[in-house]
Amino acid sequence: MNTIPIERPRTDSAASVRALRRIPHIDDWPKAASQPVATRLAIVDVETDGLDPSRDNLIQIAVALVDVSQDGRILRVVDHGTALADPGRQIPPRIAKLTGIDNGAVRGKKIRHAALTKFICQADVALAHNAGFDAGFCRRLLPGIEHLPWICSFRDVDWLGHGFDGAKLGHLLMQQGLFAPTAHDAIADVEALLALLDSELPTGETVLAEAMRTAQVPTVRIFAERAPYETRHELKRFGYRWNPHKKVWWTEVAKADVHAELALLLRIAPGARPVQQTMTWHTRHGQD
Repeated sequence: MNTIPIERPRTDSAASVRALRRIPHIDDWPKAASQPVATRLAIVDVETDGLDPSRDNLIQIAVALVDVSQDGRILRVVDHGTALADPGRQIPPRIAKLTGIDNGAVRGKKIRHAALTKFICQADVALAHNAGFDAGFCRRLLPGIEHLPWICSFRDVDWLGHGFDGAKLGHLLMQQGLFAPTAHDAIADVEALLALLDSELPTGETVLAEAMRTAQVPTVRIFAERAPYETRHELKRFGYRWNPHKKVWWTEVAKADVHAELALLLRIAPGARPVQQTMTWHTRHGQD
């Protein structure tokens, strides 16, 4: 049998090799602002012993206060800190393995709620990579930060539109030519998020600039109340998410897209009763 010769691609060219730069350590960021400060952010990450803010517990929180310029560039890290909390129950082994935080690490630890609230409230706005998750736990733990709006660097950046093929923090860093060498705990994730936010998108503006701009645009959340059970697969296929607490499918769209979305909903889930709710960056995250 004749074989077809296959020309294998060369792997020694510059195009086939990509170097990654290590992200800056959080203490390596400037301590003084080089330009006028427009906004102060509280960049937040939490580690928890479960996924439900109403029932599960925060076991670690890290916060960095960051001053930002008008064009969305990080000018300095004002201060940062982290705290551990004993959940009073067994931390699942998979979480301990992922975060490096086990029951021994948190035994007897408590968060000083008043001090942490005062620290975060120095900021104008809070930011997390998955703000729907982090904000839910933070608002339960610290009701005194309820007034702060939230930015989500996961949802408030059009990663797909910019050519990225995923939106997990570590994966995004690598696509931006960066890597984070440390373990997955809260302060390491804040450090990684700082580097990602300060990196540039193909448009030339920073990730943070787009996230801040998008977060401030009101959206409309559409609930598909009374959607027939048999339509659940179509709803999921078209991007609707299930809220287990309210027991309803929902999606979120720009105001300009509401009419088209309502028409789509009635087509894929006949009999559903659409209910609309306008969302702002004060209400969008952590209140599902």
